[in-house]
Amino acid sequence: MEDAKPYLESLPPGHVFVKLDFSNAFNSLHRSEMLQSVADRVSDLSDLYAFCYSSYYHPSVLFHGAYTILSQEGPQQGDPLGPLLFCNTIQPLLQSLKVDLNLGFLDDLSLGGLESVMADDIENVVKEGERLGLVLNTSK
Repeated sequence: MEDAKPYLESLPPGHVFVKLDFSNAFNSLHRSEMLQSVADRVSDLSDLYAFCYSSYYHPSVLFHGAYTILSQEGPQQGDPLGPLLFCNTIQPLLQSLKVDLNLGFLDDLSLGGLESVMADDIENVVKEGERLGLVLNTSK
């Protein structure tokens, strides 16, 4: 199913719908996982991997007045490849979910399915998300 509205309008008994959001996702994603994902999933574009590696293997140096900050996690703000790198990294997680409805837009997920399946999938999102450096925002 590709759209949440029809799913919600005919929500079967015993099914639930949840929206999940990762806190500060782009700044939290482990760069090592991001680079590995590019190497694993975009191997036929070796120039893209070389570019990403040269951009993200070493910490970026940010300057704020008299302060120097090393940026060591996630894609850089303003990087046009940032959304692609983020989505490419979490795609295997999304593909592993068993719910009926599975929609992701950047760091926001909309899931629908049986309560028991949903519980298992949310547990998977939490566990795999933490491995990637991502934490669910439970206040939303």
